[in-house]
Amino acid sequence: MKPAFWPLAAACLLLGGCVSDSDPHYSLSGGEQGIFRSANAGRPIPVSEIKGMDEAQLRARFGAPLLDRKDGTARVLRYQSDACSLFVYMAKDRVDYVDAYDPKLRPLMNVNECAGSVAAQRRTS
Repeated sequence: MKPAFWPLAAACLLLGGCVSDSDPHYSLSGGEQGIFRSANAGRPIPVSEIKGMDEAQLRARFGAPLLDRKDGTARVLRYQSDACSLFVYMAKDRVDYVDAYDPKLRPLMNVNECAGSVAAQRRTS
């Protein structure tokens, strides 16, 4: 076989591996599920109770956020406990979406537990 054949064959194999019919799966942690362990877990708070809250209600329930980021009309607040980070996404000054990650930034299945631990360990400043 000619020497030019091998680089061309290798390129075809590499590019062929990039084609997929499935939807992409994105994760900060390679697809691992997070682990929730807290010394002060508190009472789980359902996400349905958090959705629709305004800033004053969030502050009363969770204390001061560690992060307050504004992007145009959207806003992201991050709250922290010993077990997790709770991300609260706001639109039009109301909570629209909530998710949670463990300390290794692996997504938690039960956001309610994270919310409970953040509330139990709430920051005052």
